Amino acid sequence: MSWKSIEMQVALPRTQDAGKLQEQMLKQNQHFQESLAQSQLKDIEQKRKRVQEFESINDVKIKDEDEQGVNNSEEQKAKSEYDEFAEHPYLGKKIDFSG
Repeated sequence: MSWKSIEMQVALPRTQDAGKLQEQMLKQNQHFQESLAQSQLKDIEQKRKRVQEFESINDVKIKDEDEQGVNNSEEQKAKSEYDEFAEHPYLGKKIDFSG
């Protein structure tokens, strides 16, 4: 199979076009990867900020709870005693000892 001069004239420009297209696709993929990496870095940074904000909110809540802990502990004791003796929804109130 031999290449004639006319076929060579047609084949060479097509290979150059294919090379250009391949180079463009590689550049496009590289650009896509770079933009994806940048967006992931932004997401990671936003998640870090959210965690830090959440931790600071929890610290404030813990401090508030510590300050109110003395008052709340007495209320919780009274509430727990009430819960122990609270009425049961389907059990009776009287016990029959006769037998």
